Formats: sequence, C-alpha cells, structure tokens
Amino acid sequence: MSICLRPLRTVTRCKLLPSHTSSECRVSLSHVTRQYHVTSLARLHRSKTGDINLFIRTVDKTNRCLGVLSVTVPYRYLNSGANASKHAVAEQYLRQHGLKQKRAKDWIMMSVSILLLMLGVSAAAVPLYKVFCSATGYGGTTKKHNEEDNAKVKSMQPVDWRPVNVSFTATVNPGLDWKFTPVQDSVSIVPGETCLAFFTAKNNSSRVITGISTYNVTPFEAGAYFNKIQCFCFDEQTLNPGEELDMPVFFYIDPEFVLDPDLIRIKCQNVQLHYTFFDTDQESSRFSQLGKDVKAFLNGERTSPPEFNIPTADSSVVTINPEVYKKVKRKGYEKEFVEKGMTVVCHVTGFLPDEDGKIFWSTKGGNPFTYQAGIGSVIEGWDEGVMGMSEGEISTIYMSSNKGYGKIGNRSWNIPGHTNIAFEIEILAIR
Repeated sequence: MSICLRPLRTVTRCKLLPSHTSSECRVSLSHVTRQYHVTSLARLHRSKTGDINLFIRTVDKTNRCLGVLSVTVPYRYLNSGANASKHAVAEQYLRQHGLKQKRAKDWIMMSVSILLLMLGVSAAAVPLYKVFCSATGYGGTTKKHNEEDNAKVKSMQPVDWRPVNVSFTATVNPGLDWKFTPVQDSVSIVPGETCLAFFTAKNNSSRVITGISTYNVTPFEAGAYFNKIQCFCFDEQTLNPGEELDMPVFFYIDPEFVLDPDLIRIKCQNVQLHYTFFDTDQESSRFSQLGKDVKAFLNGERTSPPEFNIPTADSSVVTINPEVYKKVKRKGYEKEFVEKGMTVVCHVTGFLPDEDGKIFWSTKGGNPFTYQAGIGSVIEGWDEGVMGMSEGEISTIYMSSNKGYGKIGNRSWNIPGHTNIAFEIEILAIR
C-alpha cells in the first residue's frame, strides 16, 4: 500500500509494502488521519491492474485545506475474501455518498434557477404591466394607438351631442429640478374628434438631466376610450441646463365612450389627463444601473469618473476648486470682471484633454456665444471658471467630469459619460 498527501504546494508520501498485514495498514491510516483531519471521502477509483486508489480531502487543525490524501491499495492485498467484502462495503458507501452529492448539486442548481427566474419576472413586471394597461386601459392608463386604428380614425363620426371637457395637469417627482406645465389648462372636445395639446418642460438645474414621464386618466373608466396617436410618455427626454422643450400630445376619445354603462352611471362630462416626470438617474434601479455599467464596459466606455489632477507646479495655473482650474493664456484689460448676473460675450472652443485635445465645439470663425453668468445657463465647471475673468482675457478652463456632463455625457457632441472636459474662452465683452 502507498499513501501520499497532495497539498497545495508540497507532496508528502508514505510507502507500505503489499505484504503488510491489514492491522499494519489500519495503524498507518490511523496515524495519517490523526495528523491530518479527514473531511470527506472524495472518490474511489480502480485502475486497469486492479489496484484501488482512494482520494480523501484533508484539512489541518485550523481548518486550512492541505490537499487530497491519496491511498493506493495493490490488487494482491485485496485478494483475500475479508478485504474483498470490506471493499464492496466501501464502494457501496461511496456510491451512496456520490448520490447525495448529486442530489445536493441538483438542489443548488434548482434554487439558483428559481432565483434567476424571480429576478427576471420582477424586472419584466413593470414593462409588462405598462403593455397590459396600454392595451386594455386598465387603471386609468390610456390605450396606445396602433396602425390598425388609422382606418377607424378616418371613418369615425364625432358625437356632437356629448361634449367632454378634457383638463391637463402636470407634476414632477421630488428631486427633479424641472418646470413642467401644460400649455393649455383644458379643451372641450366630443368623442370621435381628434385634438392636439402641448406640455412644456424646462431644466432649471445646472446639470444635464434625462427625464421620463408616466401618465394616467381619471376617471379610470375613461382610460379605455382615451387613445393617444402621438405622445412623449415613456420616452427619455434629455434637457441641458436652462433648455426648454415643447412636447405634443395628439389624442382622441373613442365614440364608444358614450355607450359605456359605468360612464353613463357617473354622468361623466370631465376627463383629466395627468403626467408626472421622473429623473431617470434617481428612478433607475441598481440592477438596471449594473446593466448600463456592463454595457458601457463591453463598449469600452468608462463606468466611473477618471482621475483629475491639478498641475500645481505650473505658474500659469489658477486653482478654482479641487475639480476646476484654469490656465491663463492672455491677461485681459482688468477693468471689468465677470460677476453673477452679467451678460458675457465670448468665443469658446471645447475639447477633451484626455483624448489628445479632440475638439467637440468651437465658435471661432462664426458668431460668438452669449450667456448670463452665474444662473446655470452653462455647465457648473464653466460657470465657476469664468467668474473673475476680465474683458480681453483668454483662459483655458479644465474641469472634472462631475463639473462637466457627469455620467450621462452629451449626446449632441458625442461626449461619453465620465469624461473630463476643457474650454478655451476668450472674453469679448461684459455687459
């Protein structure tokens, strides 16, 4: 018999001759199991020559894994009837042990599969519910117009004797610094007549924000007959600081509205269409954010802000704050300086310092850029860097991604999220 211990880095071997008696073998195995704590029998293997190889996992007294204990028993030693019966018992035990391990693995795989299924169902619950509500009008959700409804719109007849007053309301979720209002408070239409209404959204913050809206109709029974041909709901709307956007809603009320017994019972003459805007950054779950990060990683995009270092050894560098600094290229007249509320006229060249100075925007050779300083008309880093510049001055303002376009980036200029940016600004006039 030969015994060897295969630990993680070293190998310890112990040789026993086949002529050893069974009692000597038991003594040797007992010595090994006292020195190395046996955790479980791993596998019993019979070679082509009839020798038996027994593999046992072992740990030391501190439960640190030492490796696999390999016990080899020659065929001649097992040739006796007593050893053969013991070997049969050992094989039966190992078969049962292997069956238990297989059952344990099956239970683990089943549990993991159920968990993944539950996560998938929970992730799909919201869009599936939206699809269901859009198809049925359940819960005050308006029905979505499709191509099959085009012929119905062309052929439907207005029900002139049943006017309906449709009012519009709008709110924003707490934390979203937008002004979101309907252009008109209400309109009077009849079922079977199309109508166009508008809503206005304005970003009052100093950062780029992407919002998404939800809607519902009250009374809820009217949602099944409120059909939207064109709408901005569930579509992401990205607004730059100070940007304002008009969004249309083209809709009609199905003529079958007048035949619904529930609406007849409550004598429905007023319908309200309500929208609520949410900040997608605040409302996205950790799983969707993880998905975005994985997608960005696979596309070679950044998933976290890059390093931003200020070259303090450069004498031309003026540190504004830990995330904004500027390099003065040419001093100004130093008579008038940019202050909050002043109108600034300037030439601007925006570039990406970490991408070999790639230019994404420039006003040189065209009309200068005019804005009001200190009120959020431009991104935060720009606003902070320009403060205190004088007329005639040319400076390059460097800012971290947090002071620039953040993790969203700027789609218009193909600036990915988490990108440090810089602007070379020449102050032409201050008013």
